[in-house]
Amino acid sequence: MSMIHGLVFDWDGVWTDGTKTAEGHSVFSEHDTMGINLLRFAHYLHTDSWLHVAIVTGERNPTAEHVVRREHFDQFLFFARDKTKAIPLLETRWGVEAAQWGFLFDDVLDFGLARSVGRRAMVSWPATAEVQRLAQDQGIVDDLVETPSPIRRWCERYLHEQGWLERAVAERQSWSERYQSYWALRNEREPEVLDLSR
Repeated sequence: MSMIHGLVFDWDGVWTDGTKTAEGHSVFSEHDTMGINLLRFAHYLHTDSWLHVAIVTGERNPTAEHVVRREHFDQFLFFARDKTKAIPLLETRWGVEAAQWGFLFDDVLDFGLARSVGRRAMVSWPATAEVQRLAQDQGIVDDLVETPSPIRRWCERYLHEQGWLERAVAERQSWSERYQSYWALRNEREPEVLDLSR
């Protein structure tokens, strides 16, 4: 698996099973947040650079925004009916071309963005089996990721394929000096929250 330097997530159907309340709330898994944290730390540990992370979603989900703020992601881009609008914005903010990003997605509205990035992981839900087949036929799926906790599954797969998993787990477990350095830098980051409908 080629190395990525930015990571974009859809929200509904990726962090969640797609269900939500009338107020737009949903739930998320700490398995997934730990997976992202290990991946970001391992990237920092092995490259001495920052792995940029954003959520790009069609709605303004309060749970998604909470995760972005709590985990100190770089951006939360909401009301993104056309998710390709995020590409020039994030390329400018991150200084990383979309061809060097990974993207975890699950459904039709994500196809445009998936076409433009370097690594595409589609979450495999039984309800979207035929749409998954279409995405594969269009050549926009590099990985199909099973549920539950598809983010954690994909992060661990990526870490294993890069050869980074064992060291990242060991240094996280021991609260090493490198992990403390990463943790301090992570917690200094304040997410940018933007409405892409404008």
